Amino acid sequence: MTSSSPAAAACIQVTNRPAADIILAETEDLRSALLQHPVYARICDVPALQIFMQHHVFAVLDFMWLLKRLQKELTCIQNPWLPSQNSDLTRFVNEIVLGEESDEDGGGRFCSHFALYLNSMKDVHANPDALHQFTQSLRSGVSVPDALAMANTPISVKNFVGFTHHVASSCSAAEVACVFCFGREDIIPDMFQRLLSSFEDAHLQVPALSYYIRRHIELDGDHHGPLARSMVNLLCHDSATTGQCIQTTRTAIQRRIQLWDGVLAEINASHR
Repeated sequence: MTSSSPAAAACIQVTNRPAADIILAETEDLRSALLQHPVYARICDVPALQIFMQHHVFAVLDFMWLLKRLQKELTCIQNPWLPSQNSDLTRFVNEIVLGEESDEDGGGRFCSHFALYLNSMKDVHANPDALHQFTQSLRSGVSVPDALAMANTPISVKNFVGFTHHVASSCSAAEVACVFCFGREDIIPDMFQRLLSSFEDAHLQVPALSYYIRRHIELDGDHHGPLARSMVNLLCHDSATTGQCIQTTRTAIQRRIQLWDGVLAEINASHR
């Protein structure tokens, strides 16, 4: 008898355990590798932080692609309006959209988290040209792969953003929810806490970025993460769906590790 893969084993157990618990267990090895990545310790000066932000800003942008797909799936954004099937999930998704598109900016006004991030890039003189080229191309109707190429983005950014676009546009709602949960909301607080520790150890003064990071740790860790797992449990309603979601989630975390690999490689090259 042939041995079962982890995903196949998960499918067998799915009826006895919540899907979110299964997916978390089946991706724990990659989650651990991501949280132990050496890039966090290398962000110890402004040049390294500039490199990190020039890569990471693309993940800040494409986060919204996943969120907007979920808003389409779990709320009603069309006319005539009809009530959604799960008001708790509707509230969860709309709450995140509200925060991501119009959160407190720390100065008494409101702006998107993406705008907060761009403002924090200005504080450390990180170059936003590639990101602006990319978004301008998208506004002009250029495809995501071509826009990434035109912006001359690193291969790790191309692979990360390309995969996010594939998930948001072509995968099932359950897969989108799992990538959103385990590739973003559930793990971001732990990743960002490592960044804050690096800033503190290196005595980096980056108030705008620190505000952005602390805001995500607060929101995602205390509230959004648990709700995202509830969303996963609702959408992963059978063993086949859960098995597919395990594979898609593993790829998403692998792409994040590769994104950090690209950051680390550029930092190392800049210090030679």
